[in-house]
Amino acid sequence: MHFPELFETLLKERGIVPEEREAFLSPDYNKLHNPLLLPDMSKASDRVIKAIKNNEHIVVFSDYDADGIPGAVVLSDFFRRAGYENISFYIPHRHDEGFGLNLDAIDECSNRGSKLIITVDCGVADLDEVAFANEKGIDVIITDHHAPPKVLPDAYAIVNPNLEDSTYPFKELCGSAVVFKLVQAILAKESFGIKLGMEKWSLDMVGIATLSDMVPLVGENRIFSHFGLDVFRKSPRPGLSALSKKLNFDRRNVCEDDITFMITPRINAASRMGVPEDAFKLLSTTDPSEAEILALHLEKINNERKGVVASIVKDAKAHLIKRENIGDVVVIGNPEWRPAILGLVANSLVEEHLKPVFVWGRDGDGVLKGSCRSYNGYNLYTLMESVADSFIEFGGHAGAGGFSVTLESLTNLEEKLSQALKFLLVNTECPPAGGHSVSLKLSDIGENLWSTISQFAPFGMGNEKPIFKILKVEIKSVKQFGKESNHLEVIFNEGDREVKAISFFSSPESYSFPLTPGLYINLFAHLEKSYFRNRPELRLRIVDIMQV
Repeated sequence: MHFPELFETLLKERGIVPEEREAFLSPDYNKLHNPLLLPDMSKASDRVIKAIKNNEHIVVFSDYDADGIPGAVVLSDFFRRAGYENISFYIPHRHDEGFGLNLDAIDECSNRGSKLIITVDCGVADLDEVAFANEKGIDVIITDHHAPPKVLPDAYAIVNPNLEDSTYPFKELCGSAVVFKLVQAILAKESFGIKLGMEKWSLDMVGIATLSDMVPLVGENRIFSHFGLDVFRKSPRPGLSALSKKLNFDRRNVCEDDITFMITPRINAASRMGVPEDAFKLLSTTDPSEAEILALHLEKINNERKGVVASIVKDAKAHLIKRENIGDVVVIGNPEWRPAILGLVANSLVEEHLKPVFVWGRDGDGVLKGSCRSYNGYNLYTLMESVADSFIEFGGHAGAGGFSVTLESLTNLEEKLSQALKFLLVNTECPPAGGHSVSLKLSDIGENLWSTISQFAPFGMGNEKPIFKILKVEIKSVKQFGKESNHLEVIFNEGDREVKAISFFSSPESYSFPLTPGLYINLFAHLEKSYFRNRPELRLRIVDIMQV
């Protein structure tokens, strides 16, 4: 084995003991837990089977993000394979309707003649809406993974690994994975003429959702992300083919970064710009011509979204610069900002300030709503729960969440969250921000090193990319690249060895000192393999640069 010490170090950093090695390094689809272990799963699967046999109209009500939409596609795949057509889909408008079920949507489902609603990635906190559905004679099956409230809705079934009485062995599933488990449970009881194992072709959707939704890539999520990428590479889905072609990358070499940096933003852009159905149609269509049109449309929408987000980020940064003090948690907002895109704004501000960030705006009904993103492994849901009286509503999980507030509570929200974070830090243990760095020489960079590291992929939350420390290396050249010359390329030199390192949206002035040829620096970086224009290239992705 190449780099045996590094191999052992990476295993140790991840807490993988010898008896767990094989399961981690060689994920096994057959090691997924029995779906019937999930709360209410038997009841839920029986109810879907009954609806199909009685030809009841089913509405799939999914969240509008890159977890909920792929989850809706998982169910679309299942019903299409089963030849069941008495079904419709409902994806709420992010700005006008907000997260989860709403009364108008229940009315619409009733008007469609629905007798059964299946939620995807939402519903566990929707008490009034489920009660209203019950009044309308509609059964509701909730499939969700979000932290449940103390009082649960009176749904026909609630399938959620995080329910208080859940004994399911793995709690960190995303919403699409939960609904995939529902499909597995149904097929274990009734095949509906579907060939054994065909549901695995929906793992591309579960993989996208798992990588997109900030869930830790351990346990079952490692299996779902591994096989999700594998299916993505081979998928006959016209939408993925058209989108990959539009984005100019070869699906055969797709990795987790391609999903999170290229696919996820385009799925989310559809809902952020008010057309979530377009992302659903792209991923579920079987028509290549329709897929081409939708891929082009999504790219246009994504470009529009980038412009809006950049404008808000610029505005937010300008306001924060003027502040005398900024808390340990950043809270910023403007009634003119639309809540739909504020998660992206929060992401950008987290990178800038290295603190959890809450960003708020005003929705179509005049309610102040926002998104929050975590930093350094701090649990956002626990943080919001500790100041619950400051919110009208809140939800989400450790890494990301949403909330609504009154104008009055905003006056001291930053202070209360900052104090709560200090208390949590004293009473809980948080992981280090970027993990530990491992020392290497420039001469170590090569295919042998890559073959060692790539065994640990896919990387993500809970299984972060290793950071390598390369000391006292000489900068040979520095340049900007990209259409807008807004990315940085640095060539490093050691003897006759040259290695390329890049940093997106960066420049030689982005660091604490200007980068110039001939300078010796200490480099902190990830190793990655790029297949840009189908040319494989090993390179470093810069994390930080420090003076010697």
